[in-house]
Amino acid sequence: MPLLLLQSLFPLVFIMLLGWSSGKLRYTRREDATVLATVVIRFALPFHLFISALNTNPDKIKNISFMTVLIIGLMGSYFLALIFSRYVFRHDIKTCAIQSLVCAFPDMAYFGAPVLAVLIGPEGFLGVLVGNLITSVVMIPLTIILIRMGDRNSQVGDIHPARLILENLFLAVRNPIVWIPITGVLLSLAGVTIPHILITPIEMVGKIAGGLSLFALGLLFYGERPSFNLQTFTNVSIKNLIQPAIMAAAGLYFGLSHTLMQQVVIIGATPSAIAAGMFALRSETYIESASSSILIGTAIGIVTEGIMIYLIS
Repeated sequence: MPLLLLQSLFPLVFIMLLGWSSGKLRYTRREDATVLATVVIRFALPFHLFISALNTNPDKIKNISFMTVLIIGLMGSYFLALIFSRYVFRHDIKTCAIQSLVCAFPDMAYFGAPVLAVLIGPEGFLGVLVGNLITSVVMIPLTIILIRMGDRNSQVGDIHPARLILENLFLAVRNPIVWIPITGVLLSLAGVTIPHILITPIEMVGKIAGGLSLFALGLLFYGERPSFNLQTFTNVSIKNLIQPAIMAAAGLYFGLSHTLMQQVVIIGATPSAIAAGMFALRSETYIESASSSILIGTAIGIVTEGIMIYLIS
């Protein structure tokens, strides 16, 4: 068990330390993290999700009960965080969107996948793939809409809410991190095969998403100390504890098999995705709290992930 968690965590810590050291040695500037975040959000992560969707068996995508449990767990914690952010912390809508993403977007690809691979085997990647589809098609577009609504509200005083939602939905769909993964889902369902000559460069770009995100986050941490306050405590609690509890309850209700139940609980207990911090950087909103929550949540995630593995094994 300790070796399993060490194997999962060490690559994250190593690359983040590399980014931090780069800032410390003045090889890069802290401001460069914003540029790296743009590359991740606009290119690397969308292509990574596209390849994941394209390689997913269409029959597995159509597992309604499994997908429903993941939607309930992921979006349930998202809306819970949205309520806390809006009515408890009194944030504006743009900040609420980023905080909700930090609380609900698990690091499935770079933290959860290695654990599931060792615990379950190749079948464990199903949860990662389906979960990434849900975040790509539902969570990320919703976050982009809320961010754009926040930007628009700060510029325009009186505009009809329905028109505002439709305008921002159109803008969100045009975002590469939304339409590229959705295209992968549609191609997978249609059984379309992409030529290998095109797949190779897409995979090359997609593979840098995890490493580049971690490097940028480490660079962002340079010169700052993560702050543990009420907001950080709330974010980590929702992500590391409440989300897996929602997943487990939904899984029991829908009668998932033991293997599928293991997947949803492990995914729920996975710390916040580095990509959530990239969104904060890109939007220049909630940066300090987001980075602190991700760093502290990742450290605590060793314990919470271990507890969940013990309980479901």
